[in-house]
Amino acid sequence: MKKKLTPYSDDANDFYIAKYTAEASQFYEKKMLQLVDGDREKLRTGVPNVPLPDHMAYKLEPLFSADGHRQYEFLVEYHTKKPSEGIYYGCRGITLKGYKHNEEIEQFRKDWETVKSELCTILNNTFPGKNFNFRFRMTDNANDETYWLFWISLVEDEDIRKVGLDATKIIRKVFESYLAGAPIGQHKISQTMPKVETAFDGEAWEYLLKRIGALAKDGCADECQKLFDNFVDGAKFQKLLIENRNYSKALSYQGETNAGFARLINAFFEVLHDKRLTKDEQISVPWKGIIKVFLDKDGHTFGEEIKTQVEKKMHDKKLKEINDYKRLVESFLETST
Repeated sequence: MKKKLTPYSDDANDFYIAKYTAEASQFYEKKMLQLVDGDREKLRTGVPNVPLPDHMAYKLEPLFSADGHRQYEFLVEYHTKKPSEGIYYGCRGITLKGYKHNEEIEQFRKDWETVKSELCTILNNTFPGKNFNFRFRMTDNANDETYWLFWISLVEDEDIRKVGLDATKIIRKVFESYLAGAPIGQHKISQTMPKVETAFDGEAWEYLLKRIGALAKDGCADECQKLFDNFVDGAKFQKLLIENRNYSKALSYQGETNAGFARLINAFFEVLHDKRLTKDEQISVPWKGIIKVFLDKDGHTFGEEIKTQVEKKMHDKKLKEINDYKRLVESFLETST
């Protein structure tokens, strides 16, 4: 018989906390187990004289300071009772027995300031597209004679081996050189936030129009952009394109095949070419911009491979079929005027 829970009671709160913490933790626990081929025993962990039964950790070989005061741990760790923290990795310092923790913390902090720019540079070079300067996190406690010099959250879509474990190995290499007395490079760390690339929004639409304008002859950019607006309006009027209102700015092609969409778009740019509005001898389609605005009828993206698909398809098509698509484009332009 299920226990009846009283609303707002401690028992009810504890029940739901336990239930949903366990559910939320499953994703991260499975990810941690990838590091040890499913052997959970290998992830049992603790710090000197203090077991940590609610933690899972994969540790590399520790390093020690030359004066024997400090231990440096390099690990990938997860707290099973705090799934909101996720998996994290980095360097945890441990003050060894007989030494003052507050004094060793100050040295740990100096260590981190010394190696930070070198480590950041190496991680950024190893993982292009990521800026680790914005990912380092500082500790909020110094419990049990420990002090995290820094830690980094493993993002949910990152591979725990290729990112988490490999980055931890790099961190250890840098500290090993530093603790051995090797010179540590000092680099200027970028403070510029990485640009977030978006699609299916107003910015993507403006990007596409600019790319169309860049194809035009001098003085024809506005006309080319206007014709593209008219083409889209005509296709929407004839229900071949509809707005996908779940996005900020997206248009769904209602035809059956990707090839049909590719031929239609290619035909529009052939029309621009026929009107002598474009500057290139060969027809050029800004596919990178196109695929950030258009979806298929099921809401799927077309992907950059559509460029190679259409080039082959158009090469194999009969002239009559190519002209059929061009006439369809012309009908859209007439509809919109």
